[in-house]
Amino acid sequence: MDRLLSLYERMKKLRESGVRMKDISEETDIASSVLSSLYSSVLPMYVNLVSGGEEQEAALDKALQQVNNVSKRKLLGCLDTLYDKVNHIEPRQASNKNNARPFLDDIEKEALRYLPNAGIYTGLYLAYSSSSFSDGLKVEPYMIASITDGDALPKVYSQNMNGDYYAGVGVFSPFQIGYLMFNEQKHLQLALKVVFLQLPLIEYPGWMKGIYLTHDYSRNPIARRVVFVRQGNEIPLEEFAEMRTEVIPKDKLNEEQQAYYDYTCQQGDVIRSMMLVSPEKNVNDLMREKELLKLL
Repeated sequence: MDRLLSLYERMKKLRESGVRMKDISEETDIASSVLSSLYSSVLPMYVNLVSGGEEQEAALDKALQQVNNVSKRKLLGCLDTLYDKVNHIEPRQASNKNNARPFLDDIEKEALRYLPNAGIYTGLYLAYSSSSFSDGLKVEPYMIASITDGDALPKVYSQNMNGDYYAGVGVFSPFQIGYLMFNEQKHLQLALKVVFLQLPLIEYPGWMKGIYLTHDYSRNPIARRVVFVRQGNEIPLEEFAEMRTEVIPKDKLNEEQQAYYDYTCQQGDVIRSMMLVSPEKNVNDLMREKELLKLL
């Protein structure tokens, strides 16, 4: 089964060079959905389990339990042929068309490199953090979607209090660093929301913690602690659209919610800023701002 490791490494090289899963599918005569499941879920988990000392046969069985469209018998039956065909696909040469934006190119390149790491974080989550306008616990639905053919970045979704969901992108590195990036306004206005997650050293974590930077209702920047608690597998987007963000008053919290409140809603867990008219136009205005913020 060393061919599985070699196949994974070759597919990683192709994807990092910009080869689409659709192109690999056409060259190998295997459905792109099957290849995507192999690449994003089965092979990464297999490699991790074997690296951790698991027997190859048992590791493959566990890895295949994640998906329902890959048969062990068919996979092993076509493994040699699949490996040979994948090895005959030539990686694409790097394009020079975007040399004027190296930062964005680097993000896309690294995202492709780390794409397999995203598979273990897919699912539906509730995010707990401090409310901007009341002494309560804010509960926001989030969803990290499975990787589909052609994705360079995993799609992520968040739901606001007005009943609108917005889509963003995620990057999940093998170095315990994850980013979820959104524009909170669907049209006309740029309002970035960036969630930084500390990824735990386990497969399919039940919860993750981090910090996110967004805006309050006056469009002033605000940074909060946040805890993501997994609720289960991802759900259809139509069902996710029916979910709502809510704020639970402090006196209505249950025992579990109280623990999240204590972690995310205390002094020092939230950093705020505000826009001021600056009559003195010097550093004294910064001190005025901090004094005013104490009153909030």
